[in-house]
Amino acid sequence: MQCNPFLKAIAVLCLGAGSAACKGESTPTSPRASQPATSAAVVSGELPDPFLVRAPLDAFFINQPSQMMIRSDARTDLVFQRLVTPPGPGGWHTHPGPSFGIVDEGEVMITRYTRQGCVSTTYRKGDAYFEVANEVHRADVVGPGHAVEYKARFYTPVGGAFGNPAPAPNCAAKIGGKP
Repeated sequence: MQCNPFLKAIAVLCLGAGSAACKGESTPTSPRASQPATSAAVVSGELPDPFLVRAPLDAFFINQPSQMMIRSDARTDLVFQRLVTPPGPGGWHTHPGPSFGIVDEGEVMITRYTRQGCVSTTYRKGDAYFEVANEVHRADVVGPGHAVEYKARFYTPVGGAFGNPAPAPNCAAKIGGKP
């Protein structure tokens, strides 16, 4: 099977950078490009610096039946970030486009508001997950230490927010039905 060069580039960036949880709105970012943690930081136990890189991507259409179809009719930003988040709960929010994440350190519990009510899944080092566009969810860092995560975000408005606060849902109730 022949692979699209664009998909290879995204795969390399996602795997090289990783991906991460939903707390991008509250995590400080650095304007500098991605840099791996230095061996001195790893030896001393310091956490890596968070980062955020983004660039506009023209409209595109990728169709690789039967595995993937992704398209954009408008120019949007492609965003990669490393999140370094302390333990504790995150805020409820949505994203304008899909996101893919990888947990590099710690444990992150993603709680999604679905038709079945709130559904939580915990992800640990080496786990990957996705976030659906416009789905209300939150990320909690569980356990005693920080979480380090990497994110690839698609369909972000050029120069715009990639996360938007959302009201806390009633997790006891089902969407469109009774609890």
